[in-house]
Amino acid sequence: MNQISEYFIYFFESVAFFMALFFFIQFSILRRLEYLCYALYLLLLTVYYLLAIPELFFGIDYNDKTSIAGYDLFKRPVQFLISVFYSLFVTYYLGLKKRSRPLYRLFNFLLILYTVLSAGCLAGNFFGIAYDPYYYFISLILFPVQLYVVIALFKYKVPYSNYVIWATIILLLGSTVTLLLSLYQAKNPAGIINNANSYIPVMISILLDIFLFAVALQRKIADNEKSLINAAYMRQQAVILERERIIADLHDDVGGGLSSIRMMSDLMAQQLPDDIKKGPLNFALKISATAKEITQRMNTIIWSLNTENDTLQNFVEYVRQFGVSFFENSSIQFQSSISPSLPLLKELSGVQRKNLFLVIKEALHNTLKHSGAQHARVTVQIENGGVVYIEVTDDGKGIEKNNSFGNGLKNMNKRIAEINGTISFESYNGTQIKITVPLN
Repeated sequence: MNQISEYFIYFFESVAFFMALFFFIQFSILRRLEYLCYALYLLLLTVYYLLAIPELFFGIDYNDKTSIAGYDLFKRPVQFLISVFYSLFVTYYLGLKKRSRPLYRLFNFLLILYTVLSAGCLAGNFFGIAYDPYYYFISLILFPVQLYVVIALFKYKVPYSNYVIWATIILLLGSTVTLLLSLYQAKNPAGIINNANSYIPVMISILLDIFLFAVALQRKIADNEKSLINAAYMRQQAVILERERIIADLHDDVGGGLSSIRMMSDLMAQQLPDDIKKGPLNFALKISATAKEITQRMNTIIWSLNTENDTLQNFVEYVRQFGVSFFENSSIQFQSSISPSLPLLKELSGVQRKNLFLVIKEALHNTLKHSGAQHARVTVQIENGGVVYIEVTDDGKGIEKNNSFGNGLKNMNKRIAEINGTISFESYNGTQIKITVPLN
C-alpha cells in the first residue's frame, strides 16, 4: 500500500470520528434525533473500516485468515447497522412520519430488513455458518432497492429530500466502484489493488455525503430560524392590531361616554340653586370630577398601549404636559428638567412608561395635597449608559410618618419593582423621590 492511500484512509477516519463527536455535541444541545442517528452512523463507519482494514490499523497480515477471522466476525453486522442508523437519520431529518406516510413505511421496512440482516450475519459468524452466497445475493438485491428509494424520494418531493437523493446516488456509485475493485482484488491478489485501496472510492463518497449534510443542515437551520422569526413577527403584528383595536374602542366608546357624563353633570351643576351649587351636596360637580379623573386614567392606559409612544422623548414630553396641567390652577410652580445627554429615541416599553408615569403622578399628587410646597420639579437623565434616573422633588414639609401617603408609597414601590427598578424616599428641605430603571 502506498503512503498516499494510507494518509487518505487515516484522514477519512479522523474526519468521520470528529464529525461524529460534533453531531453528538449537537444532539446534547438541541436534542434532535437526526443528529444522534447521524453521529452513530459516522461512529459505526469508523469502526467498520477498523474491522475491514486491520492490516493498516493493527499491523495484521491480510493473508493470515486466522487473525482476520476475529475482525470478520463483526464486520458484516456492523455494515448493516450502519444502514440502520442512516435510515433512521433520513426518517427523522425529513420528518417522514408527518410529511409522507408511504416513505415512512418504506424506511420502516428498510430498518427491519437491515436489523434482521445484521443479526443474521452475527449469528452466522458465531455459529460458523457458511452464508457467503446468500450475502452476495442479498447485496445484489439491495442495489435496486436503493434505486427505488431514490425514485420514491423524487416522486413524493419531501422538503430537503434533494440532499438525501444526491447523497444516496453518490454512496451507490462509491459502493459500486468499491465492490468492483474488491472483486478484482479477490481475483488478482498480487495486483495493484489491495484490500485497503478498494475502499477509497466509497470513502470519497462518504466524505461528499458529510459535506452535503453539513450544507443541508445549515440550510434547514436557516429556514427554521426564518420560520420562527416570521411566526414571532406575525404574533407581534397580531398583538399590535389587538392593542390598536382596544385603543380605538376605549377612545371612541368609553371616552365618548365619559365625556358625555362630564358634560351633562356640568350642565346640571350650573342649573342648581346657589346654596346647593356651593355646598357639599353638589353631586353633579363630584360626578364631573370623577368622570374627569377616570378619563385621565383611561388616557394614560391608551398612551401606554400605543407602541408609537415607546420612546424616552414621548415619555418626558407626556410627563411635562401632565405636570403643567396638574398644577395649572394651584400655587405650586412646576418645572421639568431633561438631561442634554438623554437618548430621546431610546425605547421604553409600555409597561415601563405606564408604571413610571403613575409613580410620578402619585408623587405630584402628594406634593399638591400634603406638602404645602411652593415648587415641584421632575428631572430625567441617563446614568451608566443604560439606566434612566428620575428625581421628583418639592420644597414642602417632607414625608410625614403615618400620613395618608403611606399606601401611595407601597404602591410606588410595587410598581417600580415590577419593572426591575429601584426607588428611594428622602425628606430634607422637602421631599426627594429618586427612581432608577434599566433600559431594555
